Amino acid sequence: MRRRSVLRASACAGAAAVVGNAFIGKPAMAWFHGLTAPRWQLPMPAFLGVGALYYGIVGYVLARTIDRRDARSTAWGLAVLMGNEAWNGVFFGRRSARAGFVGLCAFVVPLVALQWSVAGDARSRNALAPYTAYVLLYDLPWTYRLWRLNPTPARGHRPAPRA
Repeated sequence: MRRRSVLRASACAGAAAVVGNAFIGKPAMAWFHGLTAPRWQLPMPAFLGVGALYYGIVGYVLARTIDRRDARSTAWGLAVLMGNEAWNGVFFGRRSARAGFVGLCAFVVPLVALQWSVAGDARSRNALAPYTAYVLLYDLPWTYRLWRLNPTPARGHRPAPRA
């Protein structure tokens, strides 16, 4: 890979990480920790590890698409970065497990499209495949279960206080 491609992709992935996580403060994390979690939820250090790997993987795939001048795959890579940050905003910003599940369903579209578009590049395909599998096999069921365990009250409806 050319150095310029790596620098551009790293800048995109780094900026996405900073922007997408800048608005997740202590109140949002307190809300998250207060949710009823599925018993098979990963511990927070594992979520952080997956997040770090995600930015590395997408940055790597993006660098390869830039290097190959593959505009379609580059666009899908950027859409994945923006979609992940949008999910952070929806889930933590709205403090809604339901919105998190719906947002993740939307995020799957560019992720699968990116996986499909890099199918001809074995290195990109193989680097991205474990993350795509993680999203489909863990994240989707996890966010669905999180939503079902923590249903969002209807607008204007406040749950009765517990005695």
